[in-house]
Amino acid sequence: MSATFSGTLEYLRAPLLRNITSGSRVLVLSDTAHDPRVWQAVMTILADIGAEATVALFERRPADYYNPPEAVCEAMMKSDFNILLASTGMLHSPANFRAMEARIPAICMDGGMTLEMFQSGAVTDDMKMIALRKHYVAKNVFGANAQECRVTSRHGTDFTYSVKDRITQPPLPGDDFDSFKIVDFAQDENRPGNNLYYYLFPTGEFNVAPVEYSANGKLVIDLTMHHIGRVYSPIELTVKDGRVISIDGDADARILRDYLTAYGDDNAYMCPAEASVGVNAKAVVRGIQREDKNIMGTMHFGLGTNVDVGGSIKSNIHMDGVILHPTLYVDGTKRIEDGNFLVPIESD
Repeated sequence: MSATFSGTLEYLRAPLLRNITSGSRVLVLSDTAHDPRVWQAVMTILADIGAEATVALFERRPADYYNPPEAVCEAMMKSDFNILLASTGMLHSPANFRAMEARIPAICMDGGMTLEMFQSGAVTDDMKMIALRKHYVAKNVFGANAQECRVTSRHGTDFTYSVKDRITQPPLPGDDFDSFKIVDFAQDENRPGNNLYYYLFPTGEFNVAPVEYSANGKLVIDLTMHHIGRVYSPIELTVKDGRVISIDGDADARILRDYLTAYGDDNAYMCPAEASVGVNAKAVVRGIQREDKNIMGTMHFGLGTNVDVGGSIKSNIHMDGVILHPTLYVDGTKRIEDGNFLVPIESD
């Protein structure tokens, strides 16, 4: 199979050139449902670098967070870098957590990203500005002592949850900030208690893991959701004491109900596992959750696992759903209105 390349590969090249050197053992993970031009382009770049690169190509996993085949899991532990290019998210799979715990970093560009998505949109934003915005969203939108959030939206969201003691503040990027360096999250982003060791591309979200079992109300997903893609009929989640008790709507709600029944577990209905804010100024609506959740001023809410973002819940899956124009109140004060920040997020 030959690759057809058009446009520039400079954005795809940047994190690889920064972290990988000649002779590095690199495992590239992809599946048969993913755009093959991406792994082919990556292999071309790795050949230019002089890395010892291998592609592991396998059938698409049934859900995000599922491991690749066992032989690939074993190979992940014998590489210097694992590059994740699958159509499902593997960054927080058990196999990748084991690799990160062993200090084998991942470069994550999975979740259905096509080659065109590495040439425009979210990947083109200034990574230092994203780091700056994350710092000021933590400081000015939430604040270290934030207690309760309320989110509303034009589609009927009215949802509350506690963030008590869950707001971490990434440091301000200094003059020596390295936009494409592998991130040790405990050290580099003040998120202790995990083994997160990766570079995520594209990026652009400020993560919060709300207090488990604290959420109540109606959460309406209106833009994009894991597995479903672009949401054309809003999905209404009714949440009581941090658990989804009903999923209402039309075709997309039916898809989500069926998906959770087939691939979820009891903890897959925990909500919100994550409640995060998009801070990427170049991200655009793609119908692909990997980009859409980074759009400036959006919020996305997760179901299932949240140990990776500072919580305590483990599940077979994690699914993010994006609200395009949320309004966010923090302890009664409006901080985001219809997707527009009401406080500065690039300065004090």
